[in-house]
Amino acid sequence: MLNVVSRDLNEKTKFIRERGYIPAVIYGNQLDRSIPISVYKTDFARMVGAGENSGVLELNLNGDIKKCLLREVQVDGVKDGFLHIDFMLVD
Repeated sequence: MLNVVSRDLNEKTKFIRERGYIPAVIYGNQLDRSIPISVYKTDFARMVGAGENSGVLELNLNGDIKKCLLREVQVDGVKDGFLHIDFMLVD
């Protein structure tokens, strides 16, 4: 399970990344609109390193468990860091 937090769309992504988080989004047909979130960079890197990024992932958003697929990870090739993550809701 990956803990995520809600994200304010008015906050610049530069500041989100400086605090150690990765901007992300949860989307899907079941939702009226996408849910902007932030993922702690260390937790995500640990999950990817352990090979847990395939199949259905459980995201804990303020106590609400969302089952999602990891659809896209944007990576900065120069700084070797994560820029943005897309999760697709499967419930």
